[in-house]
Amino acid sequence: MTIDWNDLSAQEQTALKRMNRGRYPDLDETLAKRLIVLGLAQERASGIGISRAGRELVIDVLLRARPDRP
Repeated sequence: MTIDWNDLSAQEQTALKRMNRGRYPDLDETLAKRLIVLGLAQERASGIGISRAGRELVIDVLLRARPDRP
């Protein structure tokens, strides 16, 4: 299942952006479980972390938001 950025709630988008920067210890458990089911996060020994698919989604959104440079 392919997830588009606009398919995510504002909370899910914010969580992924924070997880992309590193550990997010305040991540709500229900939100974490949903991101795992969507394949955008995964359980690790150190806690919940962003998955490769989640990271690619966030990076794609961030790159699209950059203005074109001459």
